[in-house]
Amino acid sequence: MIAEMTDALFDDEELPDADACAPPSVRAFAPAEMLACPACVRANAPTRMNCLYCGATVPVADGADDLRLPALRALEAWEQGYNVVLLPRAEAAPDLSPDALANAARLLRVEPAQLQRMIAARVPLPLARTAERAESALIERKLAPLSLPVEIVTDETLAVETQLPQRIRRCAFTEEGLTGWASADGAGQQLTWAEVALLVVGRINKRQIEVEARTGRRAKGEVVATREYSDDEGVLDLYAHDPARNWRIRAENFDYTCLGAQKSLLAAENFTRLITLLRTRAPVAVFDDAYTSLRHLLHTAWPVAEQTSSGLRRNLPGRMHTEAITTVNNETQFTRYGRLRRHFVLRARTET
Repeated sequence: MIAEMTDALFDDEELPDADACAPPSVRAFAPAEMLACPACVRANAPTRMNCLYCGATVPVADGADDLRLPALRALEAWEQGYNVVLLPRAEAAPDLSPDALANAARLLRVEPAQLQRMIAARVPLPLARTAERAESALIERKLAPLSLPVEIVTDETLAVETQLPQRIRRCAFTEEGLTGWASADGAGQQLTWAEVALLVVGRINKRQIEVEARTGRRAKGEVVATREYSDDEGVLDLYAHDPARNWRIRAENFDYTCLGAQKSLLAAENFTRLITLLRTRAPVAVFDDAYTSLRHLLHTAWPVAEQTSSGLRRNLPGRMHTEAITTVNNETQFTRYGRLRRHFVLRARTET
C-alpha cells in the first residue's frame, strides 16, 4: 500500500520506463570464461565488476575489459559516491545515431528519450552515481567513442552532507554588499556584491503519508486509515566565491523588511521581488532557475529522498494499530543540483 502511494508522490514528473532501465543484455558464458571471486571463490560472469554473491571487486579477465558493465546500484544514505556528469557537447558535434543513443541509454539504464533530453539541455547533468571510481571511469570510457563528454565529480566535492546550507532569515542591503542573519539575536554575516557568484532558485516539495492498519488476529494488516500531508515552498540558494559559503532562503520563513516600500502582504510576491533585487545588485552572479524544469532528469542518478518509519498507535483503550509513516522530499536533490552548478561556475571563474 505504501509503495503504491509513494510511487505517485512525484507522478507529475516523467520517470524512466522500467524496460528501458533494465541491464544491457549479454550473451551466456562458458564455464571456462567465468571468473572466480578472490574473496568467496564463486564464479562470476566476466561482465561483472563486483561479485554477485559477496560484493568484492572482481579482477578483469584478459581481453574482457570491453565486456564489463557498470553495476549502478543505489547507494545507501551514508555512502560517498562518484557522479558521472554529462557535459554540454560542442555546437558542431553531430547528432547521435539512434543505435548509439540506444546503446548509451541502455548502459546508463535510462530511456533513450530521457538521455536525448539531457543532451539537449546543454547544462551539466548527472548521468549516474556510483559507489566506486572504477565504475565511473568505466562509464566514462564507454561513452567517449559516442562523443558524449563526461566528468567525474565526487560527493566529497559537492559536500552535501558535510557542508549544510546555512539558513538565512533576514537580510540588509548596502551599496557595497549584503548582511545575512541566521537568527534574530545572532551576529550577521557580510558579503560584498562582487563575492556573490551564483543564485539558484527552485522549489522544495515534502510529502508525508501515514498508513494505519489493524493489529488484531482476525484483521491483521487491514488498512483502516490513510493520511497525506504535503508542502511546497520556493527556495533560493546563494553561493559565494568561498566554496564554504552557501546561504539558503526559504520563501515562507523570511523577513522581507529589506524590500522596504516594495514589500507586499504575500510571501510569493516578496520572494520574487527579493530575487529580482539580488540579481540587480549582483549582476556578475550567474542566475539559475532551471531546477524545476530539469529535476525529472535527475531522478536516475539523484532520486528524491524517501524514508519510512513504523510503530504503534493507540486507537481505543486497550487497542493498538500499527502505523507506517513515509516521508518523501527533494531537498537533498536540490542541494546536489546547486552544488554541481557551483562546482562549474567557480571553476569557470578561476579559468578566466
